[in-house]
Amino acid sequence: MEVKLYPLLKADLKWLLDIRNDTSTRSQLENDSVFTLKECEQWFKTLKSPWFTIVNENTYKVGYFRTDGCVIGCDIHPQFRRKGYARKAYKEYLKNIDYAELWVFEDNYAKNLYTELGFVEIGKTKIIRERNYLKMVYNKLNNE
Repeated sequence: MEVKLYPLLKADLKWLLDIRNDTSTRSQLENDSVFTLKECEQWFKTLKSPWFTIVNENTYKVGYFRTDGCVIGCDIHPQFRRKGYARKAYKEYLKNIDYAELWVFEDNYAKNLYTELGFVEIGKTKIIRERNYLKMVYNKLNNE
């Protein structure tokens, strides 16, 4: 199984919102707000860091990959979760990156994936909606 990362296009925004606004996605994000298409289009106009569409070997869009400087993350459509797409997307992105950061809730199953990929907790935390939100970093030099 392979995935490819393609630049996010304005035409992808409704699809992105189907994933982003899903309750199961929002529960794992720092900002759990629901966004309208109009709000999303306005955000897209001011986007400074690239975001990507995650496409599987059958050319189906399965999720999206977020970047904000060195802070990254990805969200997979509920029907495609637990199939390895997030793992493949992170590996694809990280192969060209020396350093990255992400935030994850301590009780999020994905924390195991990040640890397997070489991310380490650095002790920085926040309390979000009464849950512990952890900062993890990836440094290629530590993973070679």
